[in-house]
Amino acid sequence: MQSAKNSVAKLTQEFFSYYPDYLLCRTLAINVSNKNTTYSKAIDMMAKKARAAELNQALIEEKLDLKSVPIVGRAVRLKDLSLNQILRLKDEVLKEILVFYLKHPYAHGRTKRSRWLPRWVRTHFLSALLGHARSRGIQLDGEGDFEILGVL
Repeated sequence: MQSAKNSVAKLTQEFFSYYPDYLLCRTLAINVSNKNTTYSKAIDMMAKKARAAELNQALIEEKLDLKSVPIVGRAVRLKDLSLNQILRLKDEVLKEILVFYLKHPYAHGRTKRSRWLPRWVRTHFLSALLGHARSRGIQLDGEGDFEILGVL
């Protein structure tokens, strides 16, 4: 059982290096581990995603910048919210934001890409968001919630 967990974690990290969508990478790693798909098909899918993202980078960033959540009856862009503002939101909105940043961890420059910085600095925003959600009882993936911090 532990070997399967290690295998999924290693595959998730490998897939994430090709395309930074943690939830997709984790799902693919589980599917490869359970033999629902092959490793080569998973790598092919990640390569296609990476190529498409590279070709459409400007459009993707524009679309991510427009992502908004409803707060007190009006739509507010995620990009304009500070960490403190996000942490004060209702559980449903906080969960929506958390799912968004798990899918797009580098959106809005909240998570840093530079390996020169220690991991706790690079991932401060996401770890604070995950920790706060967990303390409020918001569950996403159970054991996989904090795994993303290891791949960033």
